[in-house]
Amino acid sequence: MASFDEIWSELKSNIIKYSEDNWSDFKDEAINDGKDFLDKSKDDLKRWSELLAQGKITKDDFEWLLLGRKDLAVMDALKQKGMAKKKLDTFAKGILETVKTTVVGFVQH
Repeated sequence: MASFDEIWSELKSNIIKYSEDNWSDFKDEAINDGKDFLDKSKDDLKRWSELLAQGKITKDDFEWLLLGRKDLAVMDALKQKGMAKKKLDTFAKGILETVKTTVVGFVQH
């Protein structure tokens, strides 16, 4: 498995890319909210990535744990810009999917 520092760097890059590619009207706020979610979740993501790499949890377990963190994806900056709740939910799901595919991609290689 790659070091968590490598995974962390890739997570931040992928969150920026996701925000730029999908939320151009709210790009700066999306990037800030995505990074905030990562920062709040860093310790858990590190622990879960290690457990996944060691085979102590499955990919499905990892996804379930990650979905449990959805409440941390508060998206304050996007709310202040007036983004509708449905779009906020879509953004949060996209952030979680980006995190999942990034971590699983690193761990499975």
